[in-house]
Amino acid sequence: MKKRILAVAATALFGVLTLVSTMPAPPAFAQEGEACLQNNRIWGWRVVNERTLVVNDRNYRPFLVHLTGGCVGLNDAIWALRFRTWTSLGCLGRGDRVNFREPALGPMTCTVTSVEPYYGGAARDRYAQGSDRNYHRYDGR
Repeated sequence: MKKRILAVAATALFGVLTLVSTMPAPPAFAQEGEACLQNNRIWGWRVVNERTLVVNDRNYRPFLVHLTGGCVGLNDAIWALRFRTWTSLGCLGRGDRVNFREPALGPMTCTVTSVEPYYGGAARDRYAQGSDRNYHRYDGR
Protein backbone atom coordinates (compact mmCIF):
# COMPACT_ATOMS: atom_id res chain seq x y z
CA MET A 1 0.00 0.00 0.00
CA LYS A 2 2.81 2.46 0.91
CA LYS A 3 4.62 1.64 -2.34
CA ARG A 4 1.47 2.33 -4.32
CA ILE A 5 0.95 5.77 -2.65
CA LEU A 6 4.62 6.61 -3.21
CA ALA A 7 4.35 5.62 -6.91
CA VAL A 8 1.21 7.76 -7.42
CA ALA A 9 2.86 10.75 -5.69
CA ALA A 10 6.03 10.37 -7.78
CA THR A 11 3.98 10.16 -11.00
CA ALA A 12 1.98 13.27 -10.06
CA LEU A 13 5.16 15.21 -9.21
CA PHE A 14 6.75 14.16 -12.51
CA GLY A 15 3.63 15.28 -14.40
CA VAL A 16 3.60 18.69 -12.70
CA LEU A 17 7.30 19.25 -13.36
CA THR A 18 6.88 18.27 -17.01
CA LEU A 19 3.92 20.62 -17.41
CA VAL A 20 5.78 23.55 -15.80
CA SER A 21 8.89 23.02 -17.92
CA THR A 22 6.90 23.04 -21.19
CA MET A 23 4.88 26.19 -20.41
CA PRO A 24 5.97 29.32 -22.29
CA ALA A 25 7.62 32.09 -20.34
CA PRO A 26 5.39 35.00 -19.37
CA PRO A 27 5.75 38.03 -21.65
CA ALA A 28 8.30 40.58 -20.54
CA PHE A 29 7.36 44.24 -20.77
CA ALA A 30 10.96 45.42 -20.93
CA GLN A 31 14.10 43.76 -22.12
CA GLU A 32 16.72 43.04 -19.50
CA GLY A 33 18.76 46.16 -18.78
CA GLU A 34 16.08 48.56 -20.07
CA ALA A 35 14.16 50.95 -17.89
CA CYS A 36 10.53 50.05 -17.25
CA LEU A 37 8.43 52.97 -16.07
CA GLN A 38 4.84 51.75 -15.93
CA ASN A 39 2.16 54.34 -16.60
CA ASN A 40 0.07 53.12 -13.66
CA ARG A 41 3.04 53.48 -11.26
CA ILE A 42 4.03 57.09 -12.03
CA TRP A 43 4.16 59.11 -8.83
CA GLY A 44 5.67 62.49 -9.67
CA TRP A 45 7.55 64.44 -12.30
CA ARG A 46 9.80 67.44 -12.79
CA VAL A 47 10.57 69.34 -15.98
CA VAL A 48 14.26 69.69 -16.76
CA ASN A 49 13.70 71.40 -20.11
CA GLU A 50 11.21 71.20 -23.00
CA ARG A 51 12.69 67.88 -24.10
CA THR A 52 13.46 66.15 -20.80
CA LEU A 53 11.45 65.08 -17.75
CA VAL A 54 12.57 63.40 -14.54
CA VAL A 55 9.74 61.05 -13.55
CA ASN A 56 9.52 59.09 -10.28
CA ASP A 57 7.59 55.87 -9.86
CA ARG A 58 5.85 54.76 -6.67
CA ASN A 59 9.11 53.25 -5.39
CA TYR A 60 10.80 56.66 -5.80
CA ARG A 61 13.02 55.39 -8.62
CA PRO A 62 13.82 58.29 -10.97
CA PHE A 63 13.74 57.95 -14.76
CA LEU A 64 14.83 60.35 -17.49
CA VAL A 65 12.14 60.67 -20.13
CA HIS A 66 13.36 62.26 -23.36
CA LEU A 67 10.73 63.90 -25.58
CA THR A 68 10.45 65.21 -29.13
CA GLY A 69 10.63 68.90 -29.89
CA GLY A 70 6.85 69.39 -29.89
CA CYS A 71 6.74 70.24 -26.19
CA VAL A 72 6.62 74.01 -26.63
CA GLY A 73 5.84 75.67 -23.32
CA LEU A 74 6.58 72.62 -21.13
CA ASN A 75 7.94 73.95 -17.84
CA ASP A 76 7.44 73.57 -14.09
CA ALA A 77 4.42 75.90 -14.21
CA ILE A 78 2.44 73.13 -15.94
CA TRP A 79 0.25 71.46 -13.32
CA ALA A 80 -0.77 68.22 -14.99
CA LEU A 81 0.80 65.79 -17.42
CA ARG A 82 -0.95 62.82 -18.97
CA PHE A 83 1.17 59.87 -20.03
CA ARG A 84 -0.56 57.91 -22.81
CA THR A 85 0.71 54.36 -23.32
CA TRP A 86 -0.83 51.46 -25.20
CA THR A 87 -1.64 49.71 -21.91
CA SER A 88 -1.53 50.88 -18.32
CA LEU A 89 0.69 47.92 -17.42
CA GLY A 90 3.17 48.42 -20.24
CA CYS A 91 6.39 50.34 -19.95
CA LEU A 92 6.55 53.95 -21.05
CA GLY A 93 8.66 53.91 -24.18
CA ARG A 94 9.39 55.24 -27.62
CA GLY A 95 6.25 56.43 -29.40
CA ASP A 96 4.11 56.93 -26.28
CA ARG A 97 2.60 60.37 -25.78
CA VAL A 98 2.72 63.03 -23.09
CA ASN A 99 -0.19 65.50 -23.04
CA PHE A 100 -0.40 68.79 -21.16
CA ARG A 101 -2.20 72.11 -21.35
CA GLU A 102 -0.06 75.18 -21.89
CA PRO A 103 -2.02 78.26 -20.67
CA ALA A 104 -1.28 80.45 -23.69
CA LEU A 105 -1.20 77.76 -26.41
CA GLY A 106 -3.79 75.25 -25.21
CA PRO A 107 -3.50 71.45 -25.41
CA MET A 108 -0.06 70.18 -26.42
CA THR A 109 1.24 66.69 -27.18
CA CYS A 110 4.80 65.40 -27.33
CA THR A 111 6.16 61.97 -28.13
CA VAL A 112 8.56 59.98 -25.95
CA THR A 113 11.83 59.20 -27.70
CA SER A 114 13.50 57.24 -24.88
CA VAL A 115 13.28 56.35 -21.19
CA GLU A 116 16.34 55.56 -19.12
CA PRO A 117 17.10 55.01 -15.44
CA TYR A 118 18.27 58.16 -13.71
CA TYR A 119 21.60 57.29 -12.12
CA GLY A 120 23.84 59.48 -9.99
CA GLY A 121 27.10 60.95 -11.17
CA ALA A 122 27.69 63.01 -14.30
CA ALA A 123 24.29 62.27 -15.85
CA ARG A 124 22.55 63.34 -12.67
CA ASP A 125 24.57 66.55 -12.45
CA ARG A 126 23.73 67.40 -16.04
CA TYR A 127 19.98 67.06 -15.66
CA ALA A 128 19.20 67.63 -12.03
CA GLN A 129 20.25 70.90 -10.60
CA GLY A 130 17.86 71.09 -7.68
CA SER A 131 16.09 67.80 -8.38
CA ASP A 132 15.14 67.43 -4.72
CA ARG A 133 12.43 70.05 -5.15
CA ASN A 134 9.82 71.08 -7.69
CA TYR A 135 8.34 67.62 -8.15
CA HIS A 136 4.71 67.50 -9.15
CA ARG A 137 2.44 64.74 -7.97
CA TYR A 138 0.96 62.76 -10.85
CA ASP A 139 -2.83 62.66 -10.50
CA GLY A 140 -3.38 59.76 -12.94
CA ARG A 141 -5.70 61.51 -15.39
